Amino acid sequence: MNAKLLSLSLAVTLALAACAKTETPATDATASNATAVAPAAPTAPVAPEAPVAPAASAADVELTMAKVDAWFAASKNLAIAEQSDASLDSAMNASEEDGAKYAARLEATPKLREAIEEAGMSTRDYALTSEALVSTLMAVGAVDAGLLKEIPAEIDPQHVEFVKQHRAEIEKKMTAGAEG
Repeated sequence: MNAKLLSLSLAVTLALAACAKTETPATDATASNATAVAPAAPTAPVAPEAPVAPAASAADVELTMAKVDAWFAASKNLAIAEQSDASLDSAMNASEEDGAKYAARLEATPKLREAIEEAGMSTRDYALTSEALVSTLMAVGAVDAGLLKEIPAEIDPQHVEFVKQHRAEIEKKMTAGAEG
């Protein structure tokens, strides 16, 4: 499986898991527009932000461009790791787990943990940032497409404002990742 398909599969899986938890309806087109990631080149670590207490859930994650950049870098590294070792595919599948269980599974898989840590993130931050970013992108996209009248209450308002403010930049990075 090539890195682009792998990353897209991971992102769609995360998106579906986020939808299942928030019961936010979205079409396949909305999900694919909001989740394409991952060129297949290793990435350098992103400068870490000031230390903060670990997030307990996606709602506790503060989205920042530095965190999103680290998430993109980690996603690229994960795609490369899986491409070199097909046995990692099942370890990356978020399925219907919450962010904490997904993070624990990533943490328990050394190659995946290392790929995430190379980008300057913990497995917990990666899993929770994935959940927060993807579910918010999907919700905002669903409202924009007329599929929802309003953002679901489960979506953190800070996440919504962040996505609205940085949407063009995030989508540009996603497009670049999908083409890479």
